Amino acid sequence: MSENTTPTRDPSLDVANIDAAEFPHRKLERLAGTRESRFQVVFKQAVLHEIHSHGKSSPEAEICGVLVGNVFRDNEGPYLYVNHSIRGDSAENRAAQVTFKAETWTHIQNVMERDFPDEKIVGWYHTHPGFGIFLSGMDLFIQDNFFNLPWQVAFVYDPTSGEEGAFVWRAGSSEREPVLIQEDTIEEQQARPDYEWKAPNETVVVPQKDPYSSAAIWTLAILAFLASFLIAMIFIR
Repeated sequence: MSENTTPTRDPSLDVANIDAAEFPHRKLERLAGTRESRFQVVFKQAVLHEIHSHGKSSPEAEICGVLVGNVFRDNEGPYLYVNHSIRGDSAENRAAQVTFKAETWTHIQNVMERDFPDEKIVGWYHTHPGFGIFLSGMDLFIQDNFFNLPWQVAFVYDPTSGEEGAFVWRAGSSEREPVLIQEDTIEEQQARPDYEWKAPNETVVVPQKDPYSSAAIWTLAILAFLASFLIAMIFIR
């Protein structure tokens, strides 16, 4: 794989050109990471969990899918919110390359119309098992031709190392940038198929003996009597 990040021919393709006023206001909650005064990508934790699960199911060949969500704005400016993903069924998966086929797009469009009619395809994801995080020549071709809106991103996950990264449009080039994570609620965590309930750590309290209990008093009295008896016998002798 070639780590080629040659810019596209349109330098105006840049998230800095996104007009925040075009998108609805939405407050971010349970955020892991620092929200800055610029465009940022926010992944719902459950989406990353799904991508990781999909990637680990194919440790040798690349797999792909699309990212679903919307663009919003808050007091810091516009941001991309990724709250769903769709697996790229019927994609052509090879050890060092993945491509979307016509059947893949048909499947994706059917799922979008059925499950996410009010949301957008905001990018795509694929894996690099053992290859690291970058966009190859084929990856850039896919990004240039199918995900070429300013707010559409590419996400790469290496199931071998666990490394991952997102690529956003900057001056016509796909540049890697960190993402923010919206942590799942307890209810959302419990809804996962692999969720396992764990008992909370509990401190075992050992009851303390009462030094003034009747049993303790009788014990002390007997010991005192025996001590007095022994002392008396010594003096008699």
